[in-house]
Amino acid sequence: MKKKITTRVAGYLFVVYYLVGLVGLSLPGTRNVFISLMPLSLLLSTAVLLLFHRHWRSNDVLVLIAIAITGYLIEVVGVLTGHVFGTYWYGNALGTQVFDTPLIIGINWMMLVYCTFAIMESTRLFWPVKAIAAAILMVAYDAVMEPVAMRLDMWNWETWHWEYVLAPIRNYQAWFIISLLLLTAMHLSRIRTGNLVAPWLFWVQFIFFLTLNLTLRIF
Repeated sequence: MKKKITTRVAGYLFVVYYLVGLVGLSLPGTRNVFISLMPLSLLLSTAVLLLFHRHWRSNDVLVLIAIAITGYLIEVVGVLTGHVFGTYWYGNALGTQVFDTPLIIGINWMMLVYCTFAIMESTRLFWPVKAIAAAILMVAYDAVMEPVAMRLDMWNWETWHWEYVLAPIRNYQAWFIISLLLLTAMHLSRIRTGNLVAPWLFWVQFIFFLTLNLTLRIF
């Protein structure tokens, strides 16, 4: 019972936290301040998420670090070559960059892979089906995030139009393949998260970006 209550409190805190962020990013007068806070927000969200990981082993730490590093390096190759996701470049919203790629982006990959893995973990599906379903969730998340990211100077594509285009189709294909490989690594490493906060974080962020898609068109 205590575990359920604690989980629910953490979930409600995510709701309030991202609701404040939604208002701050929607209003032109506060938008720049809240954009500058996005890297810190991502770090705090990830820290809270990992606090609720229930089955820590040294292997878990190594796998999660490897996923973060892999996600970052893939983005570096993507930015420098344009051959992974399409031609794009990062803006200033995500903080410190090395090789024109924000260091925080690796943490973002790890957080999303972890969350989608945890969401499917409790189902009774065969693990490859779980990995595919989780990869589809990753692509759906990216689809609602892309227009917001471009509007808030997180990153920009060589060719896009705010009203009509989300991102090149290659981007979504790459997201699915990369996500599936990283999720497969999680399954093969026999990671057990037991994390009831992960679905809260994923769906709160999903609704957050979905709503921002609407409010940024108005303000």
